[in-house]
Amino acid sequence: MTAKSYFESTSVLIFSSSVPVSNQEHPDMIKSKTIEKVILFIIALFIIINYKYKMKDTKANVIEYIIHEECKGLRVDLAITKEIQLYSRSIIQRWIRDGRVFVDGSIVKPSEILLGGENILIYPENTISRDFIEPKDIKIDILYEDNDLIIVNKNKDMVVHPAAGHIDDTLANALVYRYEELSSLPRAGLIHRLDKDTTGILIVARNIESYTKLVNLLSNRLIRRNYIGFVHGKVENEGIIDQPINRDKFNRKRMSVTSNGKESRTDYKVIDSYPYATKLLFTLHTGRTHQIRVHCEFLGNPIIGDKQYNRRDSNKKKIQSNLDFPRQALHAYLVSFMHPSKKTLVKFECPIPKDMESLERMLNEV
Repeated sequence: MTAKSYFESTSVLIFSSSVPVSNQEHPDMIKSKTIEKVILFIIALFIIINYKYKMKDTKANVIEYIIHEECKGLRVDLAITKEIQLYSRSIIQRWIRDGRVFVDGSIVKPSEILLGGENILIYPENTISRDFIEPKDIKIDILYEDNDLIIVNKNKDMVVHPAAGHIDDTLANALVYRYEELSSLPRAGLIHRLDKDTTGILIVARNIESYTKLVNLLSNRLIRRNYIGFVHGKVENEGIIDQPINRDKFNRKRMSVTSNGKESRTDYKVIDSYPYATKLLFTLHTGRTHQIRVHCEFLGNPIIGDKQYNRRDSNKKKIQSNLDFPRQALHAYLVSFMHPSKKTLVKFECPIPKDMESLERMLNEV
């Protein structure tokens, strides 16, 4: 059903609810029917205002909705144009290229094929102010900054973007407090994200020109991203995990390897080995939600401390008595990309945090 057909059907509901009232009817009955019609009108009006074709329009006109299953197999630009019917396909394509469209939290290309059920988030061009992010004075670790970008080392136990349960204690809140200009950029200028309990490097743009260029680099896989992680069990020297990922059909909070998922590739290389664990260097070629964690579980070597993706952890019981790591032992260690204005290749590194250093010492003692 399109927005237009929904509106028309709702209008029919409103006017067909009117019932002829005889002049001989009791005044109380007339009053009752009048109240009933008013209530029906208010309900219908509420549905029209809030439904907006299954789209949530936030304080800053940010569009959010879920892709219908009938759009499975369509390009993202075509599916959005078909479902919203408010903007032309060329406009949608431009917004996707400019990093104004997120599919399940990730920036994609217009040609990305949808599986159905994805969460779509759109920041229209004429609503540059975005949804309001409250500035909060939260301490953050800035590794580098210039007029075009910021490199942040995200701490553990920190959510990147505001969401239910974390409205004003996120990295985005801290960034807009420290850099006022970020309040006018999509997602406070953050080019990508990390899970709450994953530490390490994040790239932040300081202006819309840099944001657009960095988003294009990311969507074209021209930003190198390396992670360091500790996994359970022994792993061979190096390898490639080229397995598609989609939302788990039994648990929407989980992702899983599935034949009908999206292309996902993670390369890994052994840095060091321990009696019951391995230290790995990961290289991301795609950026699916929870990608490294999902791929490690699929490999049979889950990330140590990962409470969500540990179903194949055959070695956990062997070292549990000597090890109790409170989060997934995963750290975004390095990024490298073409600087948006200097046109030179830049590289930023950040060593593993102290808790992972302690973990490494413990693994050597097991």
